[in-house]
Parts: sequence; structure tokens; C-alpha cells
Amino acid sequence: MFTCDKWIASNHSKSSIGKEIAEIVLEDKEFWVQCQFIVKVSEPLVRVLRLVDGDEKPAMGYLYDAMERAKENIKARCNNKVSLFSPFTRIIDSRWDRQLHSPLHAAGCFLNPGIYYSPNFKNKNEVIRGFNSCVMKMELDPDNQDKIIAELDLYKNAIGEFGHSLAIRQRDKINPVAWWTQFGCEVPTLQRFAVRVLSQCCSATGCERNWSTFDFIHSKKRNRLVHKRLNDLVFVRYNLKLRERSIKKGRDALDPINLENIDLMEEWVGEESELLDGEDLDW
Repeated sequence: MFTCDKWIASNHSKSSIGKEIAEIVLEDKEFWVQCQFIVKVSEPLVRVLRLVDGDEKPAMGYLYDAMERAKENIKARCNNKVSLFSPFTRIIDSRWDRQLHSPLHAAGCFLNPGIYYSPNFKNKNEVIRGFNSCVMKMELDPDNQDKIIAELDLYKNAIGEFGHSLAIRQRDKINPVAWWTQFGCEVPTLQRFAVRVLSQCCSATGCERNWSTFDFIHSKKRNRLVHKRLNDLVFVRYNLKLRERSIKKGRDALDPINLENIDLMEEWVGEESELLDGEDLDW
């Protein structure tokens, strides 16, 4: 850019700030070293955001663990030096806690058999708390709440259908919704709840508005819409995507998201996704 004829002929190239910027870009080697470091550190996080912001595969069961993996990978890329990685992880944690994280992500992680049963998974207490919050929030019938908790022991301890060799092999081979549909027959209330949670879409709207369905609604041209109408538009657009995915599901099986490929080293719908009918839940 700074060596092309268009730049040289422009007034900016003759201004003091233009000359300063050109000098930094063309001559300051430290500038490019810092750029390389920022790209290196931010890549795992960007991969996660792009991964979960697609409209094709339900990613609710993967976001929580994917974020944890991304932070660990950032630390590794900084050679585990606290002085290097702590500024990045502080920003990530702050943004995650304030804008992106909800108990629904933890519940999705808990109900994802490929993650929950993994011997390397360490945050079981936290995801169980998120699961409990979702049960109380999403299932308003006390009797059904009790049934979910009563049936939970079979899942947590891989008893019955959950403990069969086929179910064990399929934990990370098929997507979690398909797994619960196939092997959750002994726990019908928990099965229905798990499918409902895991079918939800994720969005990185809080970070970037250019990647998904939510960008179509939350654009500058629509930013003057009253809050309720904006939510209604998002709800309709979201459910259209769910319907498209439901129709497509009959033709093409969805592969599970592979978190190992992330790096080699407000999204609630209140009723059943397939019914496209429910409340707009909010914490």
C-alpha cells in the first residue's frame, strides 16, 4: 500500500501522520514482530468463534469446552509465561463472563457425551451447576424437574443403554443430539431436555456481527429498531434457520464438531427447537 503510485500521489502521503505511519510499516521491524505475536495468540480464539458461529451445526454442546481449550492453547503459545498471556486471558474472561457465557453453555457441555465422559475433562462441578440452572429455567414443571434429576444418575454413571459398548464408541463419532436420540430412550424426560438444550444455536454477536444469521438482523440499517421488534426479528430469523436445519437433517447427517481441529498443538429459544415455538428466555 505505502509503495504504490496511488499512495504516493495522495495528500496523506505528504502529511506528517502519513509519513509516520509509512515509516512504521516499512522500516520498523518490531512493529511486524508484534503483529505476528498478536496473530499467533489470537488465532485459537478466532477459530473457536468461527467454529461455533455457523448456522449448519448446533454448537451449544461445544462452546464451553472450546473456550477452555482456546485459553490453554494461548498460554502454550506464550510459553506459559504469565506476563505474556495474562493480558489476553483477562480480556477473554471479562468478555466471556459479561457478554457471551450463560448456564446454557455449561449445560450443553455437560450433556455432550464426547466431552463429559472424557478423562481429560476437569470442570464437571461447574457444568453441573449450569445444568441445574437450566433445568430450573427451562423446565417450569416441578414434576418434570424431579424426573430429570432422577434420570440423571444413569447418564452420569454410564448405566444401562449409556454404558453399552456401542453408545461408548459413538460418544464422539456422532453429534450429541443424535447420540441422545439413539441412546436416551431409558430416560425420556432427560432425553427431551438434552435434545432441547443441544439443539440451540450459538452466536458470536457480542464479538463480531459479520458471520451469521444474527448479523442480518443486527446491522447498522436496523440499529434504530425498538428493542422488542429487534428481538422479534431475531426470533423469526433464528427459527427459520432451525426449520431449514430440521429439513436438511432428513437428508444429510450432521457430523459432530471436532474440537481437536480448533488448534493442533443471547441465543435462547424457549420451546422445543423442532416446534419452532416458544418463549424468548432471558437470564
